[in-house]
Amino acid sequence: MLPLENDAFALRLTEAGTLLLRWKEKNREFETLPSEYPVTRATAETGSLELDLDCGGFALHASFTLPESGGVQLRLDGDGPMPEEIAWPPAWKMEPGDVGIYPFGTGYAVPAAELEFPLPGRMAFYAGNQASMSLFGFLRDGLCVLTGVECGSDAELDNAPFDGLRHSRVVWKGEKGQWGYARAIRYFFAEGLAPAAARYRAWRESQGMVVTLQEKCRHTPELEKLIGAADFWLWDDNNMNRLYGRPEEPERTPRNVRRVADDLRKLGMDRLLWNSFEGETPEDCAELKRRGCLVGKYDIYRDVLPKPCVDQIIPYRVKRSVNTKQWPEIVRVDRDGNLARAWQVHGLDGKLYPQHAVCDIPALKLTMENVPPDVEKVGYNSRFIDVQAGSTLSECYHVLHPATRSDSLRYINAQLRFLADIGLVCGVEVGSEATAAAFHFSEGMLSPSQLRAPDAGRRMTTQYRGEEIPPQIRQYMLNPRYRIPLWELVYHDCVVSYWYWGDSSNSVPELMPLRDLFDALYGEPPLYSLSASQWEEQKEEIAASYARATKVARRTGFARMVSFEYLTPDRLVQKTRFSNGISVTANFSTEEYRSADGLTLGKWEYALEEPPAEGGAQLP
Repeated sequence: MLPLENDAFALRLTEAGTLLLRWKEKNREFETLPSEYPVTRATAETGSLELDLDCGGFALHASFTLPESGGVQLRLDGDGPMPEEIAWPPAWKMEPGDVGIYPFGTGYAVPAAELEFPLPGRMAFYAGNQASMSLFGFLRDGLCVLTGVECGSDAELDNAPFDGLRHSRVVWKGEKGQWGYARAIRYFFAEGLAPAAARYRAWRESQGMVVTLQEKCRHTPELEKLIGAADFWLWDDNNMNRLYGRPEEPERTPRNVRRVADDLRKLGMDRLLWNSFEGETPEDCAELKRRGCLVGKYDIYRDVLPKPCVDQIIPYRVKRSVNTKQWPEIVRVDRDGNLARAWQVHGLDGKLYPQHAVCDIPALKLTMENVPPDVEKVGYNSRFIDVQAGSTLSECYHVLHPATRSDSLRYINAQLRFLADIGLVCGVEVGSEATAAAFHFSEGMLSPSQLRAPDAGRRMTTQYRGEEIPPQIRQYMLNPRYRIPLWELVYHDCVVSYWYWGDSSNSVPELMPLRDLFDALYGEPPLYSLSASQWEEQKEEIAASYARATKVARRTGFARMVSFEYLTPDRLVQKTRFSNGISVTANFSTEEYRSADGLTLGKWEYALEEPPAEGGAQLP
């Protein structure tokens, strides 16, 4: 009944209330699960299928069209107050052999039947620690179906099991209790993941969400130094003790910036993003910049220490909370009128005390006030902003700075663009596609928070060996059978993505070559986070990792990733290709791999193939 049809697709509403789509070229049908909301009216207009739904007393109008650019478009309209959430359209019905595609970090492919995989049951879109893109889908017999949510600010991904299989659908949230604006979904269909991702990217390009690193370099010239640069965090031996209220110990190795910089040069580590938590001196910053480094400083505009508890908090944390003087005016207020809570810090009594969350609107003003004087004093050419771009978007009900989630997103982007405008290479925690046009690098996109070692956010220099290695690191974080470069297939040439500082390349020393292999395959550089003493003990090992991990990133930083494929049935040999002709074949197996054309790769080895430069010479 009521078909919508063109040369490529036919969509209809069935008698059972499901949606049935036929992909004519492949002669395949995809059907949704039944809807919990009854259709009260259905009409087939010229070029559209129109449905009215009763969503618990809220009237929702759905309009399906088949755009000339391909796929299927859905627009949802409503008016006035809505229920807490509305889950429509229903999920595509999974089959036992289907593999779900999720924007979990840089991407995971999880068989629908593997319900034990620790995928969050709910994932907020535009929250890098949950869903880095408002995109999800599945593979069936080599065919790929992707669902793209046009604006993910007020939407979540629900991954509920049904009949022993994981099904995924969009759940809409209210905009301060109202439907607020038209919501839209685009469905993409292709033979394989890479072509489907390319269609998704073209859609985002049409919306102005894709800004390449080459374009960003024209605006912020220092950014060129980031291409192929390892992210290097050097902590002194007592930094963790100060942060978490533990007694300081005699330093085994003082943090000597220039001595380490000399080591780096001698070891061939010549392209670095040197990040500091407490900041460098102007003299050390100048020396690092003279050596060609980007020099950055940690910063945060989400947490603020409440004035009433200052006397209970360890002095180090009090000193760091430079915006406490503006508490509580800058704090986000939730819809119940409460001051929103944030990251906990240690008190003098050893207990943890919550801070308050700064609203994203005053955070922009604080950034504009705080950063330029610090840059002028010290000379930094990079800045890392923690939390905001990686967290769930939040509403604010403060009378001085009320905000919808979309407002919050707009101010976060304005904050990041401001940093680029004053010449700084701008980094964020995790990030998402909603901020990717504004930031330059992210820390944590390669490290989904649910798969990291416990309490990784407070263990920036902790290393794990042997039986101490958390099982999820091997089982999920570094498992090539699950990981896919979904993010890179869309945004590789737009931002540089790193591991998380508590899940750094050196956090599990014996698996460092395995992380390097992912970096090489994905064309991303490594991140090292370690104390001064650890550097002295491991610098040769880290230099070897740097040589393995940065080679591809330096050659492909400005290039799109155009394909990803498995070369063996066990998915342990994988290949990526980039728009500049470079390809990488990686062997994740412990066994030797030999291709039909004579390529031989040992355990955790990769081969980089590049087109000859003019005159037949290879690129340096």
